[in-house]
Amino acid sequence: MGVAAKTFDRATTIVVGVCWGAAIIMMAFAVYIVSLSASTRRASETAAAAEPILPKIVKKPIDAQDALPLTDRLQHRFPGITFSLGPDQSLSVSTNDGSKFREWVTVLGYIDTISPKYRWTIKELCAGKCQGNTLMHALLVGEHVSFEAPPS
Repeated sequence: MGVAAKTFDRATTIVVGVCWGAAIIMMAFAVYIVSLSASTRRASETAAAAEPILPKIVKKPIDAQDALPLTDRLQHRFPGITFSLGPDQSLSVSTNDGSKFREWVTVLGYIDTISPKYRWTIKELCAGKCQGNTLMHALLVGEHVSFEAPPS
């Protein structure tokens, strides 16, 4: 065999050896990536299993039959303040007496504590010259908040 053939055989052997080495390194890298992906998937499944299932929050408008005793109770507790229910079951809290300002503000905070099953939102708030020639007026909209079992 000639020198050129021996050099070609050595060069071919080196090229094939480098290709096999690169293939082995690539296969090891691929196995590492698959292993990493599997462990990440297990970790995400474990985290999803550990996440609590929260109940569903249900919000409904207040019934007139529920709101009427509430307004009667408020009127009895605060006789200097005027309470009225609107057609959409909104609660109007107003007074024309400036000396009742503290009592009026107290009523707005007291409504939350007297009815914990309702969530109140202030739709309108006015102190001074308000619509309808009232001195102080607030319009509150309530929702009945309840919870249902979480979906499976």
